[in-house]
Amino acid sequence: MNRIKIPYISIFLASMVCALTVLFPSCIKEDDYKKFTEGGEISYTGKLDSIKIFSGRNRVVIQGLLIADPKVTRCVIYWNNRADSVTIPVTRTENIDTLKVELKNMIEGVHNFTIYTYDNLGNQSVPTYKSGRAYGDRYVSSLSNRPINNAYTDEAGLTSIEWGVMDRLSGIFATDVTYTNASDQQQVLRIPVDSSLTYLDNFKEKTDIRFRTMFIPDSMSIDTFYTTVTTKYIPKFSQADITGTYLKNAGPNVNYSSIAGNNRWGILSDWTSNAAIKNASGFGGYERRSTIGFISLEAGWGLPNVTDGKIFQTVTLPAGSYRFSVVMNEFNSGGSRYLSVAVGNDLPNASDVTGSSIAFSNLESKVLNFTLTAPTTVSIGFVCSLTGTSGTGMYSKIASVKLYSIQYL
Repeated sequence: MNRIKIPYISIFLASMVCALTVLFPSCIKEDDYKKFTEGGEISYTGKLDSIKIFSGRNRVVIQGLLIADPKVTRCVIYWNNRADSVTIPVTRTENIDTLKVELKNMIEGVHNFTIYTYDNLGNQSVPTYKSGRAYGDRYVSSLSNRPINNAYTDEAGLTSIEWGVMDRLSGIFATDVTYTNASDQQQVLRIPVDSSLTYLDNFKEKTDIRFRTMFIPDSMSIDTFYTTVTTKYIPKFSQADITGTYLKNAGPNVNYSSIAGNNRWGILSDWTSNAAIKNASGFGGYERRSTIGFISLEAGWGLPNVTDGKIFQTVTLPAGSYRFSVVMNEFNSGGSRYLSVAVGNDLPNASDVTGSSIAFSNLESKVLNFTLTAPTTVSIGFVCSLTGTSGTGMYSKIASVKLYSIQYL
């Protein structure tokens, strides 16, 4: 179909005039309806169809199909309240044609586009409205490199990187790692966001890695965005398991000092559990699942919220470097959950963890490294604030913990 003709407008108006003539014969002249159809029938060209707008860095790409009207000769796109526009010449073929135009130097943000097609007589299509987004420096400045929780070469020469968790809504999809191997050759690995542990094959010991993280902000983006490159030195060390020397009831299958009548919620033996974590009618911090005991942080599903819940042990450690790690059985996201080590006989509240700990990390990272310059009495363990309802909640179930002494080589 070359043009969309709308003769029913004339028919409708003529019918309306006839009706008015019957009702008000003295007010309507016989040929008054003609003034509504002066200039003939209205003709429209076929509009651009199946429009997609792809986002990019200070640009968008608009793509659509020319399907029906062989007489279309140009397309005009307006944006910025019609202050800006572009005209694209069109040469039709006998097939369905694709129109594709890139708009550069676009201001960052959402843009509303109005699109018309025209034939060589100046007839235009009905307008098509479509929105698209351009990204720029503001978006790039919001991006951060994926955190590394731990990276080292062990005494056997195996180099590993333990990656931290990142919010998928940021658009993260991978991280590129560049390192030097033992033959002084540059190696590049692309690490998917789903990967939490990476091994560097034949890594040249005691050298740096360089890494940057990549983002695609939305499903229509044609550009990949990168963080700035971060350099990190990878040390070599050995670790000795000193859990049994300093920590008690470390698991797996931790024990309780007392347990509720339902044989599910209890109080951990050998750990200090504050009142906030005992939110199961005075019990909490321990959960029995089947016959296995876990260190438990939970709120919701009938349990009250937890504000500044704490589970920890207090020990005196000599000067040195240490690694506290956990084996997580189950957890979901939400709330505030930390591994923390702090001077003294208590751990800070959740809101003070970052400023009052010797070291801290998100519980999901499952590892905490810290160094003491002198013999120190410290508390080591968990701090959390969790919320829930009768049908939802937040939880972390820890099967066991380990404490290692680190010796750098």
